[in-house]
Amino acid sequence: MKDKTKGLIIGLVIGAAFAGTTVYADYSMKITSTFKEMNIFVDGIRKSTQEVIIYNGVTYAPIRALSTALDKPLNADFTRSDLYIGKAPAIKGITSDQAIQLVKKQYKVPSSYKINLDHLDEDGNYVIQVFEIVIDNTKTGEGHTATFGWYTVDKYSGKIKSMF
Repeated sequence: MKDKTKGLIIGLVIGAAFAGTTVYADYSMKITSTFKEMNIFVDGIRKSTQEVIIYNGVTYAPIRALSTALDKPLNADFTRSDLYIGKAPAIKGITSDQAIQLVKKQYKVPSSYKINLDHLDEDGNYVIQVFEIVIDNTKTGEGHTATFGWYTVDKYSGKIKSMF
């Protein structure tokens, strides 16, 4: 009897291990990166040694270490998604919340719709998604999103362009 119980427990443990691995394999992506100590030089003068990450041929270094090496202050403006090394620009542009309000006003977005800052485009402008959540099954709560529109908002002029 003890052998059967022992076999059952071992079988369950092995089965759980394979099930866990399968779930992990389905929802993950393996990446290879290297952590390496590197010296930071500015104009030929060594300023510090920092651990950097090298991934896919690109070196990522902590921005604080770079600003210190450059002897420049580092400041962040999270409302504008901006980092400033040295002096901040005189004209900072509108905030992401202001960009959302501009889209809401110009396109008369219904209050039931959601408006999100999705990302910044390659020019640093806001990319805004306007959508609603549609519930298909009220018992389970399952549903989908229905996109009303995608818009870019120029950070400095406030000009809105529809992406469609």
